Amino acid sequence: MPARVDYTKYADSDLSILTIRERETLILKMQGLSTVEISQQLNCCRQNINALLLKARKKLDTPQPNLYIHRRQNIDYTKYTDCDLSVLSRLERIFLSEKISGKSYKEIAEQHHSTITSVGTLLYRAHKKLDNLYD
Repeated sequence: MPARVDYTKYADSDLSILTIRERETLILKMQGLSTVEISQQLNCCRQNINALLLKARKKLDTPQPNLYIHRRQNIDYTKYTDCDLSVLSRLERIFLSEKISGKSYKEIAEQHHSTITSVGTLLYRAHKKLDNLYD
């Protein structure tokens, strides 16, 4: 039988490295809910809850060795204002131009009938392409 996990030890952890669903599940578990109660509240099966909790624990228990983990809020897109954007795809150029002008990921996604994840991915690719050229 697997050992019980004390989820309260994660109370002071940086949960920003977790996905929204992992964070939501872990918080409910820290509040003392059982996996059955969490699965009912989140309308998914118990196995998914267990998998989410395992992923969250692995992320929180494993130190992040990569100092260059992408965090969109830390990228100053205005530094690309005067760069040659011709190396970017059409959507990367559009999204980057809009981000430089001050729009949020959500605003860009809504305007282009896209998802926030897609916006983030394209902006990250643009950022990496431009940094490789202009480092």
